[in-house]
Amino acid sequence: MSALLVATGVGCGAGTVGKAVRPTSPTAGEALGAAEVKCREGVSDAQPLVVDMSSSARVDLEVAMREGLAVVAYDCKSMRLLPACKLSGSYKFAGVSRKEEVVKLNDQGEIAANLPFNGVKIAGGIDRDAALDLALVLVGKQTTPTDGAGRPELTGRCDGATHFVRSASIGAFAIGVGTRGEARVVADVFGYGASANSSSQRQSMNKDGDLAECRGATPDDVKPPAQCRSAIRLELVPIMATAPASPDAPAPTTEPIAIAASCPAGMSMAAGRCTADTSGPYVCAAGDEAQCDAQCQKGSAGSCHNLGVLLQGKKIEVVAGGSTVQLVQERDEKLRKLFSTACEGGVAESCDRLGYVRMSLKAPRTEVQDAWQRACNLGHGPGCRVLAGDFLHGAAPDLARGRGLLDRACKLGDAFSCGSLADSFLKPSSGSAPTPDEVAQGVAVFKDACAARRRYACREVARLYSDGKLVAKDDVVALEYHEKSCATGNTLSCFDAGLMVFAGRGAAKDVARAEELFERTCPTVDAGSACADAAKVFREGKLVPKDTARAASYMERMCAASGNGCMQVADMYLDGKDVPKDRDRALGLYEGMCTKGNGTACLKLADQLQRSDKARAKEIYGSTCGQGLVEGCDKFKKLGGDPATVKP
Repeated sequence: MSALLVATGVGCGAGTVGKAVRPTSPTAGEALGAAEVKCREGVSDAQPLVVDMSSSARVDLEVAMREGLAVVAYDCKSMRLLPACKLSGSYKFAGVSRKEEVVKLNDQGEIAANLPFNGVKIAGGIDRDAALDLALVLVGKQTTPTDGAGRPELTGRCDGATHFVRSASIGAFAIGVGTRGEARVVADVFGYGASANSSSQRQSMNKDGDLAECRGATPDDVKPPAQCRSAIRLELVPIMATAPASPDAPAPTTEPIAIAASCPAGMSMAAGRCTADTSGPYVCAAGDEAQCDAQCQKGSAGSCHNLGVLLQGKKIEVVAGGSTVQLVQERDEKLRKLFSTACEGGVAESCDRLGYVRMSLKAPRTEVQDAWQRACNLGHGPGCRVLAGDFLHGAAPDLARGRGLLDRACKLGDAFSCGSLADSFLKPSSGSAPTPDEVAQGVAVFKDACAARRRYACREVARLYSDGKLVAKDDVVALEYHEKSCATGNTLSCFDAGLMVFAGRGAAKDVARAEELFERTCPTVDAGSACADAAKVFREGKLVPKDTARAASYMERMCAASGNGCMQVADMYLDGKDVPKDRDRALGLYEGMCTKGNGTACLKLADQLQRSDKARAKEIYGSTCGQGLVEGCDKFKKLGGDPATVKP
């Protein structure tokens, strides 16, 4: 798979593509016209080329990405930017290893499928024997750490919104009309090569960016060259019906991920474009081992990667007399070859996997680091992050190098790296207190992550300003960030914000607003452990007026949503502790827990039923005896049962 397929960017400025004569009859690929193109089932993310955007659309995209996250309407055959639809967030730039390629679109079907803005229009003007050559140069990515968004988070005119832009590749491109079967290099299409004066080149040429400036770019660049920042390809993520849950702390994963091409049905990804022509190597279906093996052998780097992912996920079967250690080593040798091939082909994820495989094979540490460095240079944030660990916590720590890698990973959208970077500033590994400059940088990283709706980051900022240990105590700022964290679903921050508002800290005392925050702390659905904290506060009556009924309600919500705290609230209703006594309600709660296998709840239920329904109580005691509860066996025996007859 081409690196240009999996990396993304933004820029501005474009022209129009010239037209030739309409063909007289369609080829096999052309039969898949734009009207028939459908999204591939099961694939929701997309990486459409955007080199056919108009100049005004490029300006709109650049403005949208500068003011927030860009929102689009996309259906696999066309894409429409919605500049009046707003989604909060921001993008950061990171340079990548420069990649150049010429993508050849051979017929109307390929042109329509690969160019979502004006592909149909362009395809109608290409001669039957002609092809459209796209020279693409990638030098960096603009990425947001926001990996999900819901429709309620959108504001403005958003009719038809389906996706938001998570990342965008940037660089330069040139478009020219060539001939089928003609191999061209990037410089030719840009007009610098030996064939630049051919009749096909004079017939049609459109480009944006300067090839020479692009070739001076490096992965360490903090911004793209002035004449090498045009839009090439976008990474689109679907907008969900509801706002996605945001984890309290992002968890890194080392699980291998297969590449899923987002081509329309009936097409495959080959040579950087969606095509119906499968005569050459193409990216295999992620779960088809035979297809992946065949396409890998033909030279598809993406298929080699997918084959490696399949092989790594397989359970190792040890036959009689076999050695597990030997089988694992043989498998890892196969993985090394597959991921090495894919990494050489520009698949950043494979370079990352190669690092782990080399480590498993006990390769020299320099070889392991080399694989992760290549993944990092290709724009794979997790590769930068794991490499940073070597420099931050290795035998010879290099704080500047480690932080630089984490910063790069964070800019590439790896949210865990953002938190690790902030911690490296605020909690130096040396154990010494952070300097004022380190504190400022750490807080800035957390604030950026909070802007990307990472609730752990919003809460960390709130705690910093609430504690006043590393920054000047500021209840106004603390409340602001607790409420931002609450808005992302962090009920602990909802609770803290409620207490602050109720006490008049950070804002004027507002009981109604505090009540609303307490309700968000413990909602009627999806209630979490924060309900227990809220219940305790209302039961004790120290920080807020005592309200035992509300305390019981919060505990019952948590019980219904997660099964936690059920025994405590059931005991409260049974004993009349802090709430009016309600035996039937208590028995209902015990019954619910008992049916889920809670032996203690079963015993309490049976104890209460002994007077009113001795047969039922005996039956329950017998079931607890079968679970191995001695108390259940004793009480079963007292009611005339024989524990020896009970089956586990």
